[in-house]
Amino acid sequence: MKNILSILLVLVISNTLNAQGINFEHTTFKEALSKAKAENKMLFMDCFTTWCGPCKKMSKEVFPQKEVGDYINANFVSIKMDMEKGEGIDLTKYYNVKAFPTLLFMDANGKVLHTKVGGLDTEAFIEEAKKASDPTKQFAYIEKQYLDGNRDLKVVSEYIKGLYDGFKMDAAKVVGKDIIPSLTKEQYSTEEGFTILAYTGVGYNSEPYKYVLKNKDKLIANEKIGQESVDYLVSNAINDYVMEVVKTGTLEEVKAAIETTKKDFVSPYQDMMENNWIHEFYLANKQFEKWFDSNIKQAESEADKNTKQRILINTCYRVATDSIFEPNNEICNKAIHAIEKLKADNKDFLASYYCLATLYKKAGNKESALININDYARKCEEQDVEISSRAKDLKSEIEKI
Repeated sequence: MKNILSILLVLVISNTLNAQGINFEHTTFKEALSKAKAENKMLFMDCFTTWCGPCKKMSKEVFPQKEVGDYINANFVSIKMDMEKGEGIDLTKYYNVKAFPTLLFMDANGKVLHTKVGGLDTEAFIEEAKKASDPTKQFAYIEKQYLDGNRDLKVVSEYIKGLYDGFKMDAAKVVGKDIIPSLTKEQYSTEEGFTILAYTGVGYNSEPYKYVLKNKDKLIANEKIGQESVDYLVSNAINDYVMEVVKTGTLEEVKAAIETTKKDFVSPYQDMMENNWIHEFYLANKQFEKWFDSNIKQAESEADKNTKQRILINTCYRVATDSIFEPNNEICNKAIHAIEKLKADNKDFLASYYCLATLYKKAGNKESALININDYARKCEEQDVEISSRAKDLKSEIEKI
């Protein structure tokens, strides 16, 4: 009897904990909208995929929190939508979802009023939900203000941030480049002015760039701006400059540009950035073997196992998927060899199987591709990982070879 009561108590506690978070409706999109309309609420839709790490993190660590449930359930009808299955496929196209997670806050007619792309912690998610609930802070409202001609710096900066949050970076830069020439130097150091500079980007050695370097200490001391924002603006300007040299210059000119920029700023990730610039130079000049060998050398030099694996997978998966690499050439064979070795060293690393399946598919080796995609599916089941629709599509493509 005691055991039965203990089990019942655990179940009650478990159900109570589950009920504390967001109450997601297990229904269709249309039915969720109808419920939102009937309850005079907005609709929150979590747009996710099964392979998205930040999506899983939010589902596990953010959505179940009591404070999240308290706010969301009181103001929204909520639904989770796998954007690669069922009606999620059409909704992806309709709402132009390009990255995950995409968090859509809409009215009961399905009109999006506020969007946030990317994973958030509990505090940040609640903050976004509160913005979505406030008619004067919703992105739709800010956008209307801007399109109606309001060029107040606060409106412009909020509009640019909103475009970025909605994964519309190009549009944000267009807006910023239109307003930056009208900014005064005094406005550069305001929260709104600096936001416009940082989100838009400034040219290397441009007037705003020189101003930020000259007034770096003052800007860092400003709690509305700070070290991270200053470093972000300067490093992006440097990256854009070096990448232009990468496209048009010699290797010596690229190295000289790197040394020149180090007089202004040295990133905490300087080595990684320099390696990336050199790798991009090799690609731009079609020196594919040098690009591949340099990446592999970098991976082998990494003491951290996860970093090493990440570099190997990213490099070899690019070989598998980028059309600049021909199938059945030396680079493709090298990539297969590198990932076969990685798989032999760690038989539970899922990415190895998926990457190999893609590489063998490119090489036209149907048998080896099928072996690896089937092993990938088996390993997913063993590790209690849901097999993504992307993996299922890959298997179908392999079977057609």
